[in-house]
Amino acid sequence: MTELIKAVTPARGRAWLSQGLGWVAGYVVRRDDVRAATTPSALFAELGLGFPDSPFAADAPHLDTLRIPASPYLALAAPGTKDVVPPFRDHPPTSGTGFVESASAMVPYWWLAPSAIPAGTSLWRTHADGREEILAGYANVAEGWVSVRPDFALPSVPVRSPELVGVWAEVDGERMLADVLPDGSAVLCAPEEREGMRQSARGVWWRAAALSDVDRLYAVRVVGRWRSRRVQLVGVEQGESGGRAHIVFLGHDAIDAESLGLTKSDAGIYEGVVPLTDVTSLGEEQTDFSVPTAASSAE
Repeated sequence: MTELIKAVTPARGRAWLSQGLGWVAGYVVRRDDVRAATTPSALFAELGLGFPDSPFAADAPHLDTLRIPASPYLALAAPGTKDVVPPFRDHPPTSGTGFVESASAMVPYWWLAPSAIPAGTSLWRTHADGREEILAGYANVAEGWVSVRPDFALPSVPVRSPELVGVWAEVDGERMLADVLPDGSAVLCAPEEREGMRQSARGVWWRAAALSDVDRLYAVRVVGRWRSRRVQLVGVEQGESGGRAHIVFLGHDAIDAESLGLTKSDAGIYEGVVPLTDVTSLGEEQTDFSVPTAASSAE
């Protein structure tokens, strides 16, 4: 399976590992296209990390990246292609051409709208001397992130907002939170104890299942309009003043997003927390997908 790579900002890394954030978004490239980049300075150039207000530095002692299996439900768009409407407008070195302008070769990139983190995603650290080490792996939605080092402890945190950004399954007429493992099997979850299920450290009851037990697999995203712009809803909080919506801008236009006062959390990613009543035309988008079996993958 193709593997995508994405640089990890410190804030997003904390959100994934310590706060239960279950989605990933932003610019990604194919790992095969940057395999020669074996130092933080090389990755800085090849991944286009020299964008305005970047938290990354070319001379950093290390750089953390995610390696993401290119699961079929990821909401990817290719800047610079005619089928992407509206076209991308951003700052160098990802100006909307579809190629990282600071890369030493032609490195194509994609923009990933908020999507559930695929099972099998891993967090890596690249050091200035060229050493690479894995820090943690995302097992699945039931178990979350698992450390692979005794000195890199991770808390067990609940799943956040899978009904807004998540993978779901239909099994015997029931909708269940789900995940698909790299081997092609599935994980099915329930909110309370059930026979044949076990409880994970993050409080989810789950069991492994064959894909043949699943009637339908689909990814869920909730989209709407805020100030006439298309946005994705990734979180909802209730307070004394009413509901607050965590939104991510889907308009492909960094200059427009900045004019709206949205917060830039990463290259190409603009977010905000706004009154829920200000978000209109909310609707759930379901994307059905299938997963190749081990036999068909080997053919």
